Amino acid sequence: MNVIFVAILFLAFISLGLPDTLLGSAWPVMQTELGVSLDAQGLITTVVYLATIASCLLNDRLVRKLGPGRITAISGLVTAAALLGYSQSHSYVWLLLFAIPLGLGAGSVDTCLNNYVALHLTARHVNWLQCCYGLGAALGPLILSLVLGQGENWRGSYLLISIIQFVIAAILFASLPLWKRREKTDLASQRPEEDLLAGERKPLFKIPGVALALLSYAVFFSIEYGTALWAPSYLVSARGFAPESAARTATVFYVLIMTGRFTGGVVSKYLSDKTRIRIGAALGIAGAILLGIPLPGKMYYLAMALIGLGCAPIFPAMIHMTPARFGRLNAPRVMGVQMAAAYAGDVVIVPFIGILAKRAGVITIPWFLLALCILILVLSELTDNVIARKTH
Repeated sequence: MNVIFVAILFLAFISLGLPDTLLGSAWPVMQTELGVSLDAQGLITTVVYLATIASCLLNDRLVRKLGPGRITAISGLVTAAALLGYSQSHSYVWLLLFAIPLGLGAGSVDTCLNNYVALHLTARHVNWLQCCYGLGAALGPLILSLVLGQGENWRGSYLLISIIQFVIAAILFASLPLWKRREKTDLASQRPEEDLLAGERKPLFKIPGVALALLSYAVFFSIEYGTALWAPSYLVSARGFAPESAARTATVFYVLIMTGRFTGGVVSKYLSDKTRIRIGAALGIAGAILLGIPLPGKMYYLAMALIGLGCAPIFPAMIHMTPARFGRLNAPRVMGVQMAAAYAGDVVIVPFIGILAKRAGVITIPWFLLALCILILVLSELTDNVIARKTH
């Protein structure tokens, strides 16, 4: 694999993560200036996710027409333009409008690149690419804090990140010849046994295991985003944490996801995707149990670290397994609906955690997360069993 080409893929994943955590970090400042309520952020996030889901579902058709390189570059440009629009927005309505291209661009890049790396790269690369996404997600709030520290407003951070995205989009357009050469190399080096993995192109929901896989993606994204969103509130309300201390546990959670994905790239040579999912689910279960029981305050950092370490290998493993589970011919379509299901989990299941906490008490949050960690393990095993039964 060409080192420059892999570096460009790493850069694309960093660019994907850059805007994802920016709105949540900037919103306390934005909502005051725009004169809207604190919960108005939810509608913007919903618009972004709905546009992302639509983009994921259309991705297979677009990639077949334009190719993965062009789709990645065009999506990067659309994302950069949307962020530029945010930087010039002076009303809430404009934020909602620019949320549409932001979601469309993010969904295309996410689906296209995840499918490409699953088909053409090793499990090690998939882990490291997901680590790059985490790096981008961590850099967004850091850039915001630096810009605000210089006396600028939140628009300055969006402007700076949009400029970074335009530069990355330009690099992606310049790299299109590398994508074409890579495609020719892949075709020339394809081994006979890979033809067997191609599978038969079938109607989507007639492919064994697809429905279970979609539910797996929805559940996994709910674990990751739900922990980051609701665990700090649980720690403040139920365990007496100060808000700043609870926020630090979320930082620990994300740092351990990023660290786990980096180290996962090293150990993936020795552990199968299925084994890494089992280990990740077991760590998540242990962390959720610790989070739910009375402990000395610092032990909750360990709980969040375990959940983060548990989340780290699961998503890269599920991505990498897609062609082997469903066939190379079906993989692009399946990947699109898997990513759509993942974002649908954020839209449906994560808010449900908040509704449950409001009605039954915040003490239910870690136990709901525990149920999701158990469910992701059960769904993974069921998916593989269904596929094994139908193909033998």
